[in-house]
Amino acid sequence: MKRSHAKKTKSDPSNTKRLQQEFFTQYSTIELAKNLLGKLLCRQFDNGVQIKGMIVETEAYIGPEDHASYTFGGRRTVANEPMYMTARQDYGGAVLIRAVEPMVDSIDKMIELRLRHPKASSNSQQFKSKPYLLANGPSKLCIAFNIDQFMNRKNIITDHSIWLEHNDDDNDPLEIKPENIVESTRIGISSKNPWSNRLLRFYLRQNRSVSKF
Repeated sequence: MKRSHAKKTKSDPSNTKRLQQEFFTQYSTIELAKNLLGKLLCRQFDNGVQIKGMIVETEAYIGPEDHASYTFGGRRTVANEPMYMTARQDYGGAVLIRAVEPMVDSIDKMIELRLRHPKASSNSQQFKSKPYLLANGPSKLCIAFNIDQFMNRKNIITDHSIWLEHNDDDNDPLEIKPENIVESTRIGISSKNPWSNRLLRFYLRQNRSVSKF
């Protein structure tokens, strides 16, 4: 599978690589969770530094009928309000990006951000020797990309600090074939939950940055 390196790309919403609203609204939540695999999660800081990672694992949360969703039963809170924002798929649905594979040019900055975290180990060698573990899980991903509660309602279609892009190198798009996508149950859902056995987690087969096989 071909992997592109991170490049300096303008965060202008008109950027042709940037995923626009039409991309999100054409899919159901489950279809979107699959089609986001291989795309790039992009983050730009105030000083202009950009980091990127290829999405390798996602989970779909369908909406009010999904017993494992934060919007189950139509619940609305400040925290889950983005699940009702525009560019949604199913009403109250969302896709959780669980893990990304860091682009080569982004590794040093991600290591810096991981080490800056209060609970981080002081041993940076573990990240340098295994950079594919920098963002292999939701919490690690948020730390590596410096995503916090203040970014909760950022619009990834128009915002200049965080967005998603098509993954290509010299206009040769990265193709994720269906046979390379593994369907599995979601992580952290109680076995007592009636939706615990639904195959709503998707990840790239044999990718080392996946949080759990």
